[in-house]
Amino acid sequence: MYLMLGTIALEPIDITDFSEIQAARFAEHQVLKGKPRLQAMGESLAELNLSVRLHHKIGGVERRYQALLAAKAKQDALALIWGRGKFKGNFVITDIHSTTLFTDKYGNVLCRELTINLKEYVGELKNNLLGAALNIGKGSLLGSILPPEFFAGMNAAKEALTKGIDLYNQGKRIVDEVQNTIAIMKQFSQDPATALAYLPSVLGNLDGALGSFSELTGMRELFNGVRSVLPVVSEFSQEVAEIQSGLMAIQSDFQQGSSGSDWSEWFPSANRTMSEVAESFDFLAPRVAEMTAWIVLRNDDEVNNDTDRA
Repeated sequence: MYLMLGTIALEPIDITDFSEIQAARFAEHQVLKGKPRLQAMGESLAELNLSVRLHHKIGGVERRYQALLAAKAKQDALALIWGRGKFKGNFVITDIHSTTLFTDKYGNVLCRELTINLKEYVGELKNNLLGAALNIGKGSLLGSILPPEFFAGMNAAKEALTKGIDLYNQGKRIVDEVQNTIAIMKQFSQDPATALAYLPSVLGNLDGALGSFSELTGMRELFNGVRSVLPVVSEFSQEVAEIQSGLMAIQSDFQQGSSGSDWSEWFPSANRTMSEVAESFDFLAPRVAEMTAWIVLRNDDEVNNDTDRA
């Protein structure tokens, strides 16, 4: 199981390594005789403690770690998405404890374990990737444009979108690993023989990533039912096709390297294309967040409807 803090994918070390504090505040009023009287003052902000892992199989370890540190430094409020789309709330990071578990022989960190303390954030959200979609309740920008009779026919679209996002995240995790490996290979530009040892790993991961993005590209027509209410789906589909094309170009370059072509004939091209693919992922981050938020809103509506019927 995975969770998302903002757009940062995290893997819980153990499902039990999660603690939550929900508290209420009371004022004590002293009396002349007997025990003090309590006066309710409201609820305290929720506090969460998570033990999570950053593993290179899931995505770039250092990139995600630096993103967490940057969010803490800026005191950014981040949406916490648990499991398959359960919105937990908006939180700020109060502190991070990090332990490096292992590195490769060149010192690149391949796995970190973190303890992250979060505090609930209540108030206006600014520059939050899930902001408008998740902080608007009944008067939401997304929810308000969907009449009740329209929601009844949206389950198929929601399921397709859920599968599409799962495929996207699955493919992105593999591409992150490819990107990390290419970065390591780049360090050996003066020693191509050493860099070539990474070729089988890159080609294997490219096959896996292309499998995910090819299946996702084939789902474009299934998204038609939601494009009118969620315009970012069109941008998502178009950019996914660009990513697939870029990955195919990288695969072609690395196959040249596997066939014995000179390093200068294929690696610089693959490295440039990888940078373009990374830019596509950056472009898609807020759009995928909005799509995820729409699914969360749909799930909440279904829960509310079930409660009303009960």
